[in-house]
Order: sequence, then structure tokens, then C-alpha cells
Amino acid sequence: MGYFDPEPKRRKEDFFDMEDVVEEFRRGLGVSRFIVVLGLRRYGKTSLILTTLNDMNVDYVFIDCRLLPSGMFSISDLILLIEEELSRKSWIKYVLESIEGVKVGPFGVRFRRRDLNTLISVLEKLNGKVLVLDEVQELRRCRYRLDYVLAHLYDHTDLKIIVSGSQVGMVNRFLRINDPTAPLYGRPLYTVRLRPLNRSKAREFLIKGFKQEGVEAPSELIEEALDLLDGIIGWLTYFGYAYARLGIRDLSSILDIASRLAHEELEHMLQIFGVGRPRYVAILKIIAERGIASWSEILRYIESRLGRIPRNTLSYMLKNLVDMGILQKTPEGYRVADPILAHAIRKYLRITT
Repeated sequence: MGYFDPEPKRRKEDFFDMEDVVEEFRRGLGVSRFIVVLGLRRYGKTSLILTTLNDMNVDYVFIDCRLLPSGMFSISDLILLIEEELSRKSWIKYVLESIEGVKVGPFGVRFRRRDLNTLISVLEKLNGKVLVLDEVQELRRCRYRLDYVLAHLYDHTDLKIIVSGSQVGMVNRFLRINDPTAPLYGRPLYTVRLRPLNRSKAREFLIKGFKQEGVEAPSELIEEALDLLDGIIGWLTYFGYAYARLGIRDLSSILDIASRLAHEELEHMLQIFGVGRPRYVAILKIIAERGIASWSEILRYIESRLGRIPRNTLSYMLKNLVDMGILQKTPEGYRVADPILAHAIRKYLRITT
């Protein structure tokens, strides 16, 4: 596969040497039954989880919650994802064969009853194994409170639960670990945080990746990419992939393709704001154009373009964008967390009313 393959890594040899975070994740698996892996998009969370679990040779069930339907979804929608994942596991027939309401046949696992009780019965049977919920904040959109299900599994099974999320604030809203009324309150959770590579590590990643591909990239181009991509391993991977495998030698062309991808993802996220979208777009435009913008600068810009906005509404909107991982709050003000996304906002995002 190699470092520059855009798919999540599953083998240790394809995963760039991040010994400190791998060791921290392994430590979490050893001391806790509930591990939370946090980091913005393209920080390598999925690759960390899959490569480590495969290297440890443990049985796990991996659910990519981004594949759930947009908007509110049902238990049946979640069960469909779980059926597909369980059907890939050779060991699953010995685990589920005694559950009423579930059929394990030559064509995979099928739930005869697609309800919450059957789902819980299946998850309880994974006792001693590992359940991974990737981008777990998407479960907030379920008609049922799934944090109660996770708390039940924690209390009544030996199942290890790993949840990951790029929208850190939204993950906290779902888990509600600091809310005394929440089902997971008081449970000891082990948190692993991923951050961008420092410049030295990012350079090492690109040099080793190009060597794997048998391609020699100019050192000046590598340094320019390091300036632009801010140590985000997903974008470094995309740069290497586009240069080495697609033959795109111009960094500006690679940036343009990547920013279009980031723009599409952003537009999908902005859909949830409905009629509030123009205000959210205005916030992003002023921050992306200035690099860093203060609360008062954002307020003046929005009111100059769209009219008066209540102060508490602006604060709420900024908190939403921070919770979604789109913005970061710094002592100087707000900034777009992802440099490619900032470029996409400047180039493609339009304020429409």
C-alpha cells in the first residue's frame, strides 16, 4: 500500500512511524474498556486504530458512522451498517448463532428483527472483543439515545469500546461525560489526541513516501508543501499521491484539487444550518481572508453584509463551528483549523441570501 495510498492504513508497515501516539493508544487498550480517539479530519485517527488493532491480532467490529444516511436516521439504518461489517468476519457465526432474531448464513449476517433490543443482544454477544465507532458524533442524529446503549455495554459486558471523532465538541456533546445526568458520566474513559506532525516529521514522511514510490521530488517543492500543509498527514498523503501516482507536478494544481474536495465536504456540513447558512458562510469568509479574526471583527463583517445579528447568536454560531472542528479558538481570535479548507473558503465559498 505505502504511505501515499489515500485509503486508511491497516498494516503497520504502511503506517508512518508515530511511535508516541501508537504507544499511547496501546496503553489505553491495556488499562481501559472505553477509549476516545480525538483529532481533526485527516489527522490519521482511522489508520491509527486499524493498524494497531491488526498488529495486536484482536477481533474487532469497525463501524464507519459517516456512512449513515444524512439527517435523522433509524436503528434499522445502523443495523444495516452492522450487518455488512459482521458479514465480513469469519468468526462471527460462532458468536451469533444462538441469538433469536439473527440469521448467520452463507450470504452473511441478517437481522430478522431490526429493533433496538436485537441490536443490543448482538452487541452483548461481542463480549471480550472490540467495537470501533468511527466518527461517533454522527450517532447524535439517531432517533434513539445511543449513549445509553454504550453505557449499558460498558456496565454489563467485557466489550472494549473505541470511539473516534474529528468534530471534538460534537463528540463531547454526544458522550456528555461531564454531565452528571448522562449515562456515561463517571465512567473512566481513556483519551488519545492526535495532532499534526511537526515539520521534521512531516519532511521525513514525504521523503520516505517518495522513496517507496521510486520518485524523486525536488527538495524545494517538498519545503513548499510543508509550508502549505501544516503537518496534516492526510493532506501530506494527498500531495504525495497526486505527485507520485497521478503525475501532477504543479503544487498549485494539487492545492486546487484538494481545496475543491474540502469545499464539497464543507458544503455538506453547512447543509444542517438551513436558513442560517449565510451567516455561517460570512463568519468563515472573514476568518479565512484575514487568517485570524477577533470576535468583534467577525461581528462587524457580518453586520456590514447581512444586517444586525444578536451577540449571543454570534457566540453560539462560533461555538458550533469550533465544536465541528472547522474553526480553532486562539488567544488572538478565531482561525480555520485546516489550511486547505481555508484556501477553499477563500476561493469557492459564496455568501448567498
